[in-house]
Amino acid sequence: MKRRSDPSISIDVITEADIDAADEIMKLAFQSKDSRRANIRRNMFMQPGCWLMARYKGEPVGTVGATDYGPFAYIGLMAVNPRLQGRGIGFALLDELLRWLDEHGSPMSLLDATEMGRPLYWQMGFVEQGFARQFRLTQPAEVRFPEGQVEPMQASDIPGMAAFDLPIFGASREKVFAAFLADFQGRAFVTRDASGQINGYTFAQARSIGPWAAGGPDEAEALLQAALSLPFESAPGVIIPAANITGVRLLLRSGFIFHHANTHMRRGGQRHPSQRSRIYAQAGFAIG
Repeated sequence: MKRRSDPSISIDVITEADIDAADEIMKLAFQSKDSRRANIRRNMFMQPGCWLMARYKGEPVGTVGATDYGPFAYIGLMAVNPRLQGRGIGFALLDELLRWLDEHGSPMSLLDATEMGRPLYWQMGFVEQGFARQFRLTQPAEVRFPEGQVEPMQASDIPGMAAFDLPIFGASREKVFAAFLADFQGRAFVTRDASGQINGYTFAQARSIGPWAAGGPDEAEALLQAALSLPFESAPGVIIPAANITGVRLLLRSGFIFHHANTHMRRGGQRHPSQRSRIYAQAGFAIG
């Protein structure tokens, strides 16, 4: 559809044929050589029709999308080709996405804003809700798998994980967990309490750790050890809410150092739905 404010900008749903172009836009916007093709494809599977591409005079130039969890949506992968920033492309993308979310009854939107993007989100009614801090492993120590404390995740664990995670995240992530387990077989773990109920989980992605939640610091540390016992494509990162002070301390003593922080922001609703002090790692900046 064409934007009335500038007929040169059009916005459409990202299709499979657009994934390479979207990946290139994100590399330029985020100044990164890392490909996000797998993330884009997974996000499209989890939330069809809600990942958008902007074109300027027919050229792919911007992306954004959201995962609608019901009680709230999580917005991410906002990217505009730096060569064409300042032309209203980001505003047009966000305006279209928020319109879609409003029409589908989503009562609240969350996101993690870069310093450059924050003024746009203020303009669109978002308020600050703390920070999401990224840490990166720089001093890895020899880690052994914590036998007897952690076990490999199975598909049959997903309902129990979702029930444990619900009050922490604030919405069901059953579909997210299923998609991540399919993509990261052998790289996902759970802990259990004395009664056999799940009280922690983590996923070791190719270049990062998360999502990761735990009932206490002992479970969190065992899960981190399990993840770090695996190989990664590069030094793994962790995105942790600043409110989780215990988790930040765990990362620092495990060889991670602070890399950067994004501002966590909310639009709509009266209060934040998540217990962010119990989230040890987000799945990413894009989906919470």
